[in-house]
Amino acid sequence: MIDQLGNGLLLGIIISVASVALSLLYGVTRIVNFAHGEIIALGAIVTLFFSGPIDSRVLFLERFSPLGMSFITSAIIAVILCGIFGGLLELILFRPLRKAEVGNIAVLVVTIGLSIFIRHIYLLFATGRVQNFPLELERRQTYLFFEMTPRNFKVLIAGLIVMILIGLFLTFTRIGKAMRAVRDSGELASVSGINSDNIILFTWIASSMLAGLAGIFQAIINDVRYNMGFLILLLIFAGTVLGGIGTSFGAMVGGLLIGIFVQVSV
Repeated sequence: MIDQLGNGLLLGIIISVASVALSLLYGVTRIVNFAHGEIIALGAIVTLFFSGPIDSRVLFLERFSPLGMSFITSAIIAVILCGIFGGLLELILFRPLRKAEVGNIAVLVVTIGLSIFIRHIYLLFATGRVQNFPLELERRQTYLFFEMTPRNFKVLIAGLIVMILIGLFLTFTRIGKAMRAVRDSGELASVSGINSDNIILFTWIASSMLAGLAGIFQAIINDVRYNMGFLILLLIFAGTVLGGIGTSFGAMVGGLLIGIFVQVSV
C-alpha cells in the first residue's frame, strides 16, 4: 500500500501540473482544449529529439536526432517550444475564431479535430514505438516511507515546487492578477485597462509550457509514446473537474487526489 501511495503521488504530480495548465486555460478563455494531451506529448517528444545520441537521421525520430544535447538543456528547450506552439495556436487558430464569435461547441469540435491531427503527425514522425530518454538506470531508495528512484523523487519535488511557484505567481504578480481579472469578467477587465488579447496569449503560452513540463515528467517516470498525453487526458479532466474547473488551486489538489486514488485502488 505504501509503495502504491508513492506511485500515486508521482502520478498525481503529473496530473496536477497538467490539470493546472488545463484549468488555467479554461478559466481565462473558456476553451475546453482536447488537444491538451498532444501538447503534453510534444514536451516529451521534443526532449527526446534534442537529447538523443548522435548516430543517425534528422527527420525521423525512431532513430533519434543528431543533436545529443544534455537532458536538462533539451527539457528547457522543449518547454519553451511548447510555449511557442501554444502561442501560435492562439494567434493563428483560436483568436480568429474568437473574433468571429464562433460558439463554444464549435471551438470544442475544433480542439478535438486538432488533437486527432497532431497525434497522427506524431505517429508519422515519432513512430508508434515506445522509446525512453537516454538516462542511466537507478536503484530504488526509501524517501519518507516511499520507495522510488532518486530521479523520480526529484520529479516529485520539482512538481511540488512548480505548483507553489504557480500559486505565488497567480496571487502576487501583476500578470497573475490580470489573468484572474479576465477569468472573472473579460469586459470588466477591458474597462479597467487590461488588454484581454495579450492576457489570453500569455495564458496559452503558460498553459502549453506547463503541459510540456508535465509530459517530460511523465516520460521520465514511464516512457515516450506518440499518444502519451491522450492516454492520461481523461485523468487530467477528472482532476480538473474534481478541483473545480477554472480554478487553478483546486486543480492542483484534484490532480493529486486522482493520481493517488488511481494507484491505490489498483
